[in-house]
Amino acid sequence: MELTMYLRDVMVLPTEHGRKGVGRLRDASDHVLDTLRHYLPKKYDFNGLRRLVIYLGPNWDGKRLLSPVATDGVGEFLADSFDLDGWFNAQQDEQDDRILQCIEDALVERAVEFGTDPELLRAAAQNVRDAGYRLDTELPCSRTHPSRKFRVRLIRRFAPGGTFVIARVTTLKGEVLHEEELLAGAWVVTVSDKYRGSRWSGGTLEILDGQGRKTTEFACAPYLHP
Repeated sequence: MELTMYLRDVMVLPTEHGRKGVGRLRDASDHVLDTLRHYLPKKYDFNGLRRLVIYLGPNWDGKRLLSPVATDGVGEFLADSFDLDGWFNAQQDEQDDRILQCIEDALVERAVEFGTDPELLRAAAQNVRDAGYRLDTELPCSRTHPSRKFRVRLIRRFAPGGTFVIARVTTLKGEVLHEEELLAGAWVVTVSDKYRGSRWSGGTLEILDGQGRKTTEFACAPYLHP
């Protein structure tokens, strides 16, 4: 029985500028893409694609030959009118607006071609705008201290500059006692790998990776005896 693949990922890549351009593009746009991935419709059959790769910029001399069919569930789209040099020089707010509009246009154009519902994709893009191109979600490794005096909420934040992790200490009623940044400007995969679990060691919350190894810790002793 063949499994249906659903759209879960969108990527952007430059048609030129090489590896340096890929890095600059990722640094300036990852928060938009990560937030959009969160809002993509669930179980959305995009003609069997699980990922759409959008190439930004002119296709000089036809150097990039886009695959006419999906390969392993990955489709391609050329946004050849996208002014990548101008985008690199724009302010962050303008960058956010322009890159999201380009992605939305590409998704909608493909959806119309495929005969799937484009409104669900437009709604996902609008959710990103409404969120201000930022998103906070609580990680599963958040924990309440055994004393029941407080809880450490580990927040993954998508924002300009990458993915951040914030430790937010709250009472059990939700009153915020303290916030501290544990990780800044990381790649989302790094957070997924390093913040998989946690355990208490006295007044210290130890953060664990997927193999159960400690990757960092957060001291909470002051909240045991306020």
